[in-house]
Amino acid sequence: MDHFCPWVGGVVSETSFKFFIQFVFYTLIFCVFSLIICATFTAEIIQDTGGANVHLAIGIGLSSLFGLFSFGMTISSLQLAMWNLSTIENLNRRSAVWTLAIRVPDRMLARLNPESRWAPTFRTITYPLPPVPLSPEAARDYQPPEKQHVFAILQTLPGENPFDLGSPFKNLQQVLGYSIIDWFLPLRQSPCADRTTGDSFYELGPVVSRLKKEAGLNPPPESQPTTQNDTERKHKRRRSSHRRSQE
Repeated sequence: MDHFCPWVGGVVSETSFKFFIQFVFYTLIFCVFSLIICATFTAEIIQDTGGANVHLAIGIGLSSLFGLFSFGMTISSLQLAMWNLSTIENLNRRSAVWTLAIRVPDRMLARLNPESRWAPTFRTITYPLPPVPLSPEAARDYQPPEKQHVFAILQTLPGENPFDLGSPFKNLQQVLGYSIIDWFLPLRQSPCADRTTGDSFYELGPVVSRLKKEAGLNPPPESQPTTQNDTERKHKRRRSSHRRSQE
């Protein structure tokens, strides 16, 4: 959630933040247009009659008031989108520490043995969790599911944002879309609302890549390193998947 907006009558979240930015942007344009029209007619009336029209004067005041408000909301919303943060997260963005649960690849589960020389330095949690509470008899008879997922519990440094993709433009794309049409027309939802990826609800940035590297969760050295072309193909697949999900 980003915030509750009384002007749109609901919560602004990842599924509507893009539309909120477009709403305040076009409201700003409308206010500027109204201000120009009212000011032009007021100037003509003063020149012709020496007086002013009360209705036009009120229009100038309201256009100026809501124009300034819309301008501030547009700038602040775009700034948050470029940081890939919500309004609530921005309150303590310089000191916030994120705790992340990153799935440990199955090929590395053997290394989680405390007696292994590759014993991890991070805490782990396994899902699904056993039912709680368990009686002593039930605990002895409890058999964990065959398919379990182990997650490493990692923490960022204060002020680091795991969802910052490394550039303001990439962060804007996650909110507004990959094409210029998506930026200005409310036709599709934001790519950040796409839930087709299995790694995370939201695309993760270089901070998470560094944490995985420090924890030893990266692919083994013998695997083929990811090239720039591979990254571009990955983004293209995400874009095409996002378009198909909207159609």
